[in-house]
Amino acid sequence: MSRIEAVDGLAFRLPSSLTGQPRDEECFLLRIVTEDGLTGWGEAHGSPFLSRAVVNAPKTHVTAQGLRCILLGADASDIPALRRRMEKDTQWIGRDGVVMQAIAAAELALWDLAGQRADLPISHLLSPKARTSIACYASDKVAATPEATALRIRAEREAGFRAHKLGWPPFGASEESDVAFLQATRNVAPDATLMVDAAQAFTLDEALSRAHAFEPFNLAWIEEPLNRDDLEGQKTLREQSAVPIASGEGECGIIGLRRIAPLVDILQPDITRCGLLAACEIAPQVPQVCSHSFTTPLNIAMHAHWLAAMPNALFLEWPMSKAALWAPYFQGNLAPINGEVLLSQSPGWGIRPDLDALVPFVMPSEG
Repeated sequence: MSRIEAVDGLAFRLPSSLTGQPRDEECFLLRIVTEDGLTGWGEAHGSPFLSRAVVNAPKTHVTAQGLRCILLGADASDIPALRRRMEKDTQWIGRDGVVMQAIAAAELALWDLAGQRADLPISHLLSPKARTSIACYASDKVAATPEATALRIRAEREAGFRAHKLGWPPFGASEESDVAFLQATRNVAPDATLMVDAAQAFTLDEALSRAHAFEPFNLAWIEEPLNRDDLEGQKTLREQSAVPIASGEGECGIIGLRRIAPLVDILQPDITRCGLLAACEIAPQVPQVCSHSFTTPLNIAMHAHWLAAMPNALFLEWPMSKAALWAPYFQGNLAPINGEVLLSQSPGWGIRPDLDALVPFVMPSEG
């Protein structure tokens, strides 16, 4: 038995003055320390300020309490039992969204501890047949123009990537401009695997029209073309689109993943929102899985371990700008080589935040 003696929610913000980007960059990390001296790390992709509040909240009721209240003194070794307990004991304050995201971070920290106790990387803890590497694609927002986006793709190809994703505004503004972005990309990457992230920009009619217009570009998928709650539209789109449809990053638990799974060709769970148990449960129920790993190097590494253990895994998302911004603040970072990531074989996730480097960026308690 390995009892939990500390649960800490840590929120960090890199200011835009440092990142050179229009907005600040934030992350939420969760640390669990056990009585035998082990430390496990998890992450939640959401609001760091709100996630921290979910950890720190005092007990109001047996089903309305923060994660620290729930976890302190518990045996860290039974992850499914602790996951169920966290969900049950928070059901008055949230059965989705930020509460589930914080629970996911705690679950991931428990997995890190389990890997250390077993002296195994998480990928091999999940499956003895886990791969030691995983293919990845370069992911970033489109530039302001098709020409500037083509320069981005050219740089990514020079870095060894052979798969690339485009998306977010100004992509989605019009069918004509979307085709121009794709044509400019194909001109510099004729043999590349291309994907599009529509960021829920389309109506059903627009999505069907885009799918037809995008056919000549041989896309691997169109990601989140519709509002996440338009289930009927997603069903119709998948049935009629000649381009594969991908979605799933916004789901924060197994119930949400189950409702989306039949409506897509590629499911994209974000384990820093839904947790590892849910992602492992849903993966066999869909043709292919990919990650939504769009924050820190810890996030990327955790998804790499999950995908390496899934026989139907297709790609790891490699967020070009985000990975570069956060890399100086983590130890044990992965590095893609020719579009492939070699997983760490160290116990657990094989990566740790550099807390000394992150100290200047701790978010104050008032947010």
